[in-house]
Amino acid sequence: MVQLSFIHLANDYTSTEEVRLLLATCYLLLDNVAMHIFFSGIGGTGIGPLALVAKQAGYEVSGSDKQDSLYVDYLRKQGIATITIGQTTENMATAHSKNPIDWYVYSSAVAIEQPDAPEFQFCRDNGIRMTKRDELLNEILLQKSLKLIAIAGTHGKTTTTAMCIWTMKQLGIPIGYILPAKSSFAEMGAYEDGAEYFIYECDEFDRNFCITAPH
Repeated sequence: MVQLSFIHLANDYTSTEEVRLLLATCYLLLDNVAMHIFFSGIGGTGIGPLALVAKQAGYEVSGSDKQDSLYVDYLRKQGIATITIGQTTENMATAHSKNPIDWYVYSSAVAIEQPDAPEFQFCRDNGIRMTKRDELLNEILLQKSLKLIAIAGTHGKTTTTAMCIWTMKQLGIPIGYILPAKSSFAEMGAYEDGAEYFIYECDEFDRNFCITAPH
């Protein structure tokens, strides 16, 4: 099922293009089809774990990266089979033709390093919604009724995030989380059925954490 919220939309869409994209999203909701999310830079520590969370939360997931890696192989083994190496218009067109892309998620690094990236242009030409990762995370939190536990700061964010995840696991409390580091007790990203809380390291880079609303 397409999982979208429209609570915040009334005052957010002012241009003709934004209205057109909103209407396209409404049609998806009415059609009751699975949303296909494409993650650019899926092998990165910010995007990859979110892709895993989205997959486990019931979304259709695919992605791309500049190069292959052990983590990309790991994501494939976790059921994200469609990952293309090389971020080109042709690869995007192929993925879109097989299963139309509804939402394109990119990292801040991609937007800064290559603002005119071929994938960006393909999305604009085909009316595909484009956002950074935190907007999608907010959508998942809302649709799954998850309470966000956000860890922010200048030092120790990852360590504190890992400690919170470890504590919840020791208590046997189902959770969702993103942990941008390897550990012996948790994956880098996960969503468990029945979870009430989502633990997240809020990254201040590119003002990403400004969009979050911790519980």
